[in-house]
Amino acid sequence: MMSLRLIAALEDLGVTELIIGRRRHAFLQDESAMTMNEQIRGCNVVFYHFGSMTEGTTTPGMGSDIDTLYCNDIVNIMSGWPGWIRGKENLLMVKHATCSPQHYRLQEIRPDLPLPLTFPIDEFDVRDADGIIYRSNREAGTLARQLAAILNMPHFNAGPSHSMLKMYDFVNAYRCGTLPVECESWFTRLRHGIWPTQEMLQTARELGCFLIPDGHCNSEYSSLEWRVSPSLIERHLMFSMHLIHMHCYVSLKLLKKDIVNPYLNGDGKLTSFHCKTALFYAREQLVPEMWTADRLFDCILYCLNLIRDWTISGHFPHYIMDYVNLFDGKLNSENRVRLRTVLDIIMDTHLAPLAFVQTDNLGVRLLNNVYTVAIRDMKPRRAMHQEITGFLTVYGKVCLATYIRIILAETADKTPDELCLYLHTLVSEIALHQVHRHGSEQALCRLDCVNRDYIIRHLQQHLASTAASICLQHGMHLGNRIWAWYSAAIDSDVASTRLKLASMLYCKGDLHMAVNVLDDVERRYGNSVQAICGCSRMNLLVKKPSKVFTELMNEGDTYVASTDKVAYCVHFLRQEVFCAPPILNFEMVRGVEDDNQHRTLNEYGWMNWAVVDSRPFLHYLQYLTFRDLGLRHKQLQALQSLRVSFVDGIEHNLVFHPETAAILFAHCLEIEGRFDDALGIYLDSQAVMPRNNAANLHIRRLTNVL
Repeated sequence: MMSLRLIAALEDLGVTELIIGRRRHAFLQDESAMTMNEQIRGCNVVFYHFGSMTEGTTTPGMGSDIDTLYCNDIVNIMSGWPGWIRGKENLLMVKHATCSPQHYRLQEIRPDLPLPLTFPIDEFDVRDADGIIYRSNREAGTLARQLAAILNMPHFNAGPSHSMLKMYDFVNAYRCGTLPVECESWFTRLRHGIWPTQEMLQTARELGCFLIPDGHCNSEYSSLEWRVSPSLIERHLMFSMHLIHMHCYVSLKLLKKDIVNPYLNGDGKLTSFHCKTALFYAREQLVPEMWTADRLFDCILYCLNLIRDWTISGHFPHYIMDYVNLFDGKLNSENRVRLRTVLDIIMDTHLAPLAFVQTDNLGVRLLNNVYTVAIRDMKPRRAMHQEITGFLTVYGKVCLATYIRIILAETADKTPDELCLYLHTLVSEIALHQVHRHGSEQALCRLDCVNRDYIIRHLQQHLASTAASICLQHGMHLGNRIWAWYSAAIDSDVASTRLKLASMLYCKGDLHMAVNVLDDVERRYGNSVQAICGCSRMNLLVKKPSKVFTELMNEGDTYVASTDKVAYCVHFLRQEVFCAPPILNFEMVRGVEDDNQHRTLNEYGWMNWAVVDSRPFLHYLQYLTFRDLGLRHKQLQALQSLRVSFVDGIEHNLVFHPETAAILFAHCLEIEGRFDDALGIYLDSQAVMPRNNAANLHIRRLTNVL
């Protein structure tokens, strides 16, 4: 019965098939989009997400990072001389006498001849005592620290990972040309059970391994060593697990986090990878009849007993790699004794310490399932699931919007005609593009197609607007192709493309058509629509998706429904200036004096565009259009709606570009003749955001007028 109660508590926290599937979809989609974004821009880089976020083996309270590995395929890793490739950067895997079983050195090989390099070519090449040139593993870390210093951003380092964002762990890696010999015995060893199957082993062999810039903790030459990582194989094994295995693994991680590690001394700790390895061995050794819901406690105890036995022997075996001890660098002899002691207590009390797990109130939920007592301040299952689903849906949309912004940031120097040609060519190339990855899974192939369609629609939006801007500038007729581009992009979301179409129609003078489009957007824009920003302004760790949106996304297929329930910020590039209301021209030159020097890496691109939240822009366009049509009553209604969306958006953090929304509202007050009120809004905006704010220009302009 306790097994069933624990399962109920874990399912409250989102450890269900549906939530796990949604987690995997969200992060595999992000992985695919990141890879496609880089390859579209000409970088031969492949990204992979690993760890609990991608596996779905986390809960909201664990605070799991997003572990991301990026592999540059322009480097050829040779396991022997036959693997040399002319013209490429070649590195030979060398098992030096000082290397541990999981580590290699990488010897520099000439690109023109299959011969060793005889002299260093950059600062990261190191000559050893024998005169051999090796590639140091310090390059990624050094470059990451230098970039963070240049951009005045923080630098986070944990082992081989380096990042400027606390939520992410980025690891640079090379792909092994062939499987290292340390992995071979795993494919052929005698197994008592039926897992992993022969089909899984065959797929695992195709997935291969990476080389991570991480030397052995006890090595005298750790800066020259690269660690073999079978991360893709491990992810493949985790994806084959059933729900009961997920329950077992998450339980082990929660025990590790709240019960085991607080008992250990210093930096010593049991890691999630230790728990995962124990799960792999248990999955292989236990008969399928053991893995049932009513025997979850027995499965957890079996995994804990495996770990306890390894503490006695002092050797924690890697599941795939031979002769690797996972205790090295993690747990010394003293902490192994302490670990064995706390494991004895947990097993002797038959997992009673689970009642003391505080993360996500698991212990309280478990006791609540026993005593059926109502606990205050504890989210029910439905609310937890809605929160998780809403976060995953919005996270995926924000990431895709960010990648679109990165692609467009490289077009700043192009003329409108050049941009049209570039976008048209790019759309055609993306339509035929295939993401180049090794051992691609079928799910990722499907996601590649979804991401291609998404990227194409948003690029067509800018293609249509840029072409229309050229026509409006020269008084030319809009051809059928431009309307076709608008039509193809119209369903990219609920508002942004439609608002850009309405803005173009307003600038063109087709006011009645503009009103029809704006009315259509207003009908679609209900309370369930979630605003999305890809300009690094949407911190999902602070700002949660709206309650109405999360409730909707928790029903049915979120990945189909969400397209009609999100509204992206509206972007006008400088090449689209004649399709935007004149007040937005100031946004494209918002930098005053030395403002440009006070921009972050994520702001360099879009700070030269006009970017506005969809809802305020909707009401601003309505105000202008109704004014020009002489519909005073509707004009005032639009002004009131703009005021509400601006004020409420600021108060409830629903507007991601408040400085621009303030300018739109203040401009309407100017049109109404309320100059003092408008100046007050501009000054308030300036006080909140003194730099890179077009309000500075409007204050000067309006002061001169007054």
